[in-house]
Amino acid sequence: MLPDDLIKSVNDTVSGIRARDYVNALSEFHRIQASPGIHDAIVYLKQEIKKVSKAKVKIFSYTADGASPIETWDTPYGWFPKSGTLELLEPEQRTLADFDSEPISLVAHSRSTNMEAEVVFVGKGLSPEDYKDKDVKGKIVLTEGLARMVHRVACIDQKAAGILTFVAPSGIDEIASLRRYDAVWPSPDEGEKVKFGFSLTQADGVQIKKWLAEGKKVRVKAKVRAELKDGTLEVISALIEGKDTSREFWLFAHVCHPHPGANDNASGSAALLETLRSLTSLIRKGVIEKPDISIRFLWGPEWSGTIKFIHHEKKLLKRCQAMLNMDMVGADPSKSGSIFHMYRTPFSLPSTFNNVVRHWLCEESSRERSRASGGTLTPLPWSYSKFSAGSDHYMFVDATVGIPSVMLNQSPDKFYHTSTDTADKIDPAQMAYATRVAVLTALTYLYSGHTVEEAILAEVRNEAIDIMQSVGTQGITELATCKGDPNKVYPRVLRWLGMALDLGKTTLNKAATEWALISEQDRLREALKTSLDMAYTSEMMIARKAYEGACAEVGLEAKEEHKIDLDTVGLDVEVKRNFKYPLSPSMMAEKLKDKMDKYMKLKEKDHHLYVRIDEMLNLCVDWANLNEIWDRLCFQFGHFDSQILVSIVDDLKETGVLEVRDV
Repeated sequence: MLPDDLIKSVNDTVSGIRARDYVNALSEFHRIQASPGIHDAIVYLKQEIKKVSKAKVKIFSYTADGASPIETWDTPYGWFPKSGTLELLEPEQRTLADFDSEPISLVAHSRSTNMEAEVVFVGKGLSPEDYKDKDVKGKIVLTEGLARMVHRVACIDQKAAGILTFVAPSGIDEIASLRRYDAVWPSPDEGEKVKFGFSLTQADGVQIKKWLAEGKKVRVKAKVRAELKDGTLEVISALIEGKDTSREFWLFAHVCHPHPGANDNASGSAALLETLRSLTSLIRKGVIEKPDISIRFLWGPEWSGTIKFIHHEKKLLKRCQAMLNMDMVGADPSKSGSIFHMYRTPFSLPSTFNNVVRHWLCEESSRERSRASGGTLTPLPWSYSKFSAGSDHYMFVDATVGIPSVMLNQSPDKFYHTSTDTADKIDPAQMAYATRVAVLTALTYLYSGHTVEEAILAEVRNEAIDIMQSVGTQGITELATCKGDPNKVYPRVLRWLGMALDLGKTTLNKAATEWALISEQDRLREALKTSLDMAYTSEMMIARKAYEGACAEVGLEAKEEHKIDLDTVGLDVEVKRNFKYPLSPSMMAEKLKDKMDKYMKLKEKDHHLYVRIDEMLNLCVDWANLNEIWDRLCFQFGHFDSQILVSIVDDLKETGVLEVRDV
């Protein structure tokens, strides 16, 4: 996809050790959004950018006042913590938490207090059953739930004085000293109602829960000095201008999260800084010329800063051709248990960008490493994965924005959002791998004269065929093992094969606008579409034979092709969204607080639940049939009960973000 000598220069330039050193420095800051700590981290980034590059640097500042909503997104309050301690008074006496020693131990957005109170255990703290026969007014609740959800129920509705959270044991990889990153995230009308919270170690949480179960009284003393007031959300930009300044390629990393937050997301921020240093070095050495288009590096507060930037910097947004999001990219997989994922765009936004990043992810994973470069020599596992939200890229792929964006991310990470996400888990080899993928992806876009577009087109075709074959294999297996009615399984296979074909052809069509193809390349593109037609026909023939065999097995007569009913379940309504930008998860939690227990249980059974909601909303910018939406969600993320979708639609209609009409 790029010349071998250029790839070698990239590998010689990128330093995983230097990237790890950036992580070490960033992880020293307590980087809560709109707080002094994240401002200090932004200042550090500005200083380092100036050291390694002549890129144009600008800090975009936005008010964080707890008001000023943008569509479904509230603006956070500024948070200014100074100190916080939690002392156990009964049945023992010792310190449970100290902000000065472990900043993560004070729940973000806590406000000042100085009080003693009894502790009451409320389980997950979301359902009425959790509070049945319990008097929590004026007391401090102990919960296994998340502070942002439990605070609203326990402190605002039930009048508890504060919350203590801890991670309940799961039976796997328990760490007694682990504290969870927790925050309140109050809505605009809740600022004056916010209490306080502490994140306990798992060991202390389990012990207090045990004491309470034994009928012992547990009393604690909480002392906090912290304010919620107007603050600032800052996004720092570093721009290397290209020959064409009207078009830009963007790289993004959120710089927020508590100390230490090494992998999440000092690692992504550090990889971006090393990418900037490496590209600048290649330009200075004359390995590459001034890029064809500009490249912009962005660091900011996750979601809250991104929505501000997208909304207020529309002129810049129009220049963006594609965006690569770096979020948790540097952990040693042998320590964190992680796989390095590339999460592609949703099927509603086809793009060749997916195939470019995937190519470099695959190529660089097998790059030979030496001990001199530092880090592990064990394999670095990676995966090309379905669309997933949960970070800033999903702001860009929303149908009302429509910019191809993908995320590089390590998941699962057993240290995620806890005090154990420390810099000693960061690996130079993994950091170098992530940075090389970013650099090579950027070069593919910045230097069209070096890019082999034919390889990109071929990889688009190959992915579409992979999807068709996956659909076909699943269908054949279900038909051969008599899982389900053949007259329902076979039509579904036909529908999904058609969707895979459409995805491949639409992406190849998109290539004509994403790349400046010459006539020979355009003819190749048409030939590749023909090859997709051939693959589609082949899979259809195979599925037909499997269908006929399944019918014979169960004593049915196979229907002729023109008599096959391709319709899905009878969801005879149409839906339409009435807002811009993606749906804020906090808005759902606030508006549907009485139903969040239901959603938590649904998510435990289906980890794609919220991404299904995001994609449903992408599919209904205009009036869209719920039958077709449900089928497309099943095609993309796997089967789920259509009545769950109906329930979600009813809930979103209740919040006012979705319109519904009968067909």
